[in-house]
Amino acid sequence: MNRKTFGQNLKEVREGRKLDIDFCSYTLKIHRKYLEAIEKDDYSLFESYFQAFGFVQNYLEFLDLKTSENIPKWRAMFYDDFNHQDKNYTRYYKPKKKIMINLNLSLSKLIYLSLTVIIISFISYIGYSFSQTLSNPVLEIYSPRNNDVVEIDLIDVNGKTDSDSVLRINNEKIIIQTDGSFSTSLKLAEGINNFKFSSLNPYGKESVKILTVIYRPRRIEIYNPPAEQPNSIPQEETKPKNTLTSPTKKIETVNMTSPKKDLTKPKD
Repeated sequence: MNRKTFGQNLKEVREGRKLDIDFCSYTLKIHRKYLEAIEKDDYSLFESYFQAFGFVQNYLEFLDLKTSENIPKWRAMFYDDFNHQDKNYTRYYKPKKKIMINLNLSLSKLIYLSLTVIIISFISYIGYSFSQTLSNPVLEIYSPRNNDVVEIDLIDVNGKTDSDSVLRINNEKIIIQTDGSFSTSLKLAEGINNFKFSSLNPYGKESVKILTVIYRPRRIEIYNPPAEQPNSIPQEETKPKNTLTSPTKKIETVNMTSPKKDLTKPKD
């Protein structure tokens, strides 16, 4: 009997609860391709261990699955069943090596050493807490870079801040992992997009960064050749003929008949 993989179990839980993967993608603000890759146990799309870890943990919490039980299983599967030669994931996570140290100490030295460690730890904690009240939280954005130009309308954002801070992007709260890392996807509008990152720690100190991303969709130009025109014989331009119009001459008729003279003499 074949055992189901980690991704297959997540898919089975999602389908059992009748959740559409597009709904999960919209709610978690994680691109659908990453959720599908997790369900297929394919992590070639992810840029780093932190990105894969963050998306998997968010998916588990969304499905109401215990991360304390499932994350160790996923981590073992991630490093044991897949060969990541193209991407150096080990620089982000290295299993801790157990170091055994044998010391022959007397009871007084052991007590003195323990008290010293406790005092140093207490002083360090006080100093750290005091420094946190005076300094702003750390806020780093790994990707994308500021003023990046992209050709797709959805980008993946990765970064890190203090684990006890509240992170918001454009006043929308973002989930932070236990180590302070965060990963999410942002929708872009055509043109210039400005995103305001705000990290607020419990002491009221805030760090703010503005990320600008330019979205220019790829334009596909279609060449339409001009339609061929039928051969036409140029017609000669006919110029209107100049007609010489002579002024009409009035011909006066002369009456050549003179009045008749009365030749008859008067009678005496």
